[in-house]
Order: sequence, then C-alpha cells, then structure tokens
Amino acid sequence: MKAICYKSGFLYFLALVLLSPGCARRAEEAEPERMNIAFQKWVGYGPFYLAKEKGFFKEEGMELVIVDEPLDSARRDAFKQGMLDCEAGTIDLLVAKRAQETPIVAVMEIDHSAGSDGIVAAKGIKKVEDLKGRRVALARDNVGETLLAHVLDKKGMSLADIIIVPRGPDDVWEAFLKGDADAVVTWQPWLSKALERPGAHVLLTTRDEPEIIIDTLNVREDMVKNRPGLVKKLMRGWFRAIKYYKAHPVEASGIIAHHYDITPEQYRKQVTGLRWVGYEEQIGPEEEKELIECFNTIAGIKFAGGRISKKPDAKKAFDRTLLRTLYEDRK
Repeated sequence: MKAICYKSGFLYFLALVLLSPGCARRAEEAEPERMNIAFQKWVGYGPFYLAKEKGFFKEEGMELVIVDEPLDSARRDAFKQGMLDCEAGTIDLLVAKRAQETPIVAVMEIDHSAGSDGIVAAKGIKKVEDLKGRRVALARDNVGETLLAHVLDKKGMSLADIIIVPRGPDDVWEAFLKGDADAVVTWQPWLSKALERPGAHVLLTTRDEPEIIIDTLNVREDMVKNRPGLVKKLMRGWFRAIKYYKAHPVEASGIIAHHYDITPEQYRKQVTGLRWVGYEEQIGPEEEKELIECFNTIAGIKFAGGRISKKPDAKKAFDRTLLRTLYEDRK
C-alpha cells in the first residue's frame, strides 16, 4: 500500500507540473518548450543540473523540469499515462520497461560506470564466494540486483545463495551502516556513504565488471515521433554540459555537488568512476553494437531470474535517428 500511495503522489506531482501556468501555454506562447525528466540520485546525471543552471537548455529554447524519483515503477506508470517525458536510467531499467510494454526508447548514451557502482562488504568478506549465506542489502529488480546476479553467476552461484535485505534504491547503504546487512550493492554517492561503516571495504566495482552498467536517455516514443526538435534540444544541452564540465571541473562540480549533499571535491572524486560518453563517441556503429550486447546480456539475466516474462527486442529499444541528425537542424 505504501508503494501504491507513493506512486500516486508522484503522478499527482507530474499532473501539477503539466497543468501549471508555464505548461498550459496558448499556441502563440510556444517558447520556451517545457520537458520533464526523472531519475535516481546518481552522480553521473549531474550535468543535467549543470546545463540547467548554466542556461544551456534555456539557450536551446527549452525548460527542463527535473524530478528526483527513485522508484522505477512510478516512472513506468507515468510513462504509460503520458505524464513523464523522459528519464535517465540504466539499460537494466530499460530492459524491464520494454518487457512491460512501456512506450520508451533510448535515444543516446549518458555514461558508462567504471568503478562508481559496486559491492561494499563488512570485514571478513574477502571475495564474492564469501557472500554465500550472508545478508546483502539491495534494491530489488534494480541495477544492483542485476550486477550482483551477474557476478554470482560467474562464480557458479545465484541470488538464492544469499539472504536479500530489500531496500529502496537510495536507502540500501543505510541498512548496511546500521548492521542490518553484511554487504550492500549500491552506487555513488551512496557507495562512499557505505564505506563509513568501520571495517567496510569495496569488494567489487564496475571497474572489475565493465560494460554491464550503461546509462541512457530514455524518451517516450510519441515524443520522439511528434516532438523530435524538443528532444534534440535536451540532447544538445547535455552534450554541451559534459564538455563544459571537462573544461571547467572545479566550477562545474561546485554547481552540481549540492544536489547530492556532498562537497565539490567529493563529487569530482566520485565521477572518476564513470565515463561520460561524448557526441562524437556515440555516432559510430560500434557503440550501437555495444548497447545491444549489454541489453541482451541483461535481458538474459532478468529472464533467467524470473524478473521479466519475455526477452524484449534489443533493436527496437534504441532509436539513434535523432542522434545522427542532432546538429543538422540547429539554427
């Protein structure tokens, strides 16, 4: 019941956003166009805040409304009701939504995790095999569960070999700190928070398991079809933001860090465990091949674990049309 009320609250909030004076525009008040986006608290999404506060989206002629929504089921329902325009999320979440007929497609990559996601364990747990019979805090049917299932499978184990301590995506680290779990699967900034427990150490990160966690920008299919220009504005603002961050990391981290309740120095350190994927890197065929391979790997994990009832078509989950023509129609 709590989850249902929570989802209802999120949908109500989006309704207020959509019906606000800024959104209920007359035809002659078409600028700036407004778009909403939801995502979990992950440091890789920081450039969205940077682009918004530096005015990059405004210069593109759009306003981005950012919704901090950790519950994936709430975002799924909002997509299906046409209330949520887009999300930043892992391919893991894209697989789950596509398997549930959620009308979204990934239009570009955001980042690759290369150390910022991982498993933190208590003293005495020295290798993955030591997790057998131990309590592990994670968010069910989320990227942490997929990562753990993947590494356990490589050791001839499965999720049935551990005791799962389920928590919300932003709360798993607290269960570990309180001693309710012997290990936790999480991401930055929560990965660093989990390490505050005495004796805690990093057991494994995505530096050890690269290319399993990739974030994408997922957009409602009707938005891609009917308002491609608006989606392109969002994409261009994002690419400008990651270029700006790389050129001015101190200033940019100072703008972003307070959204994660950490210092700019902490933010700069935490994002060293990820790689933002620039525009030029994404337009080649090798990137598309990598995305499809990651999607199919995760679909296999989720299907085998009973998380999805069918494997969705990877090729239909990605639409790179807007990416290929991103700067052709820019004024």
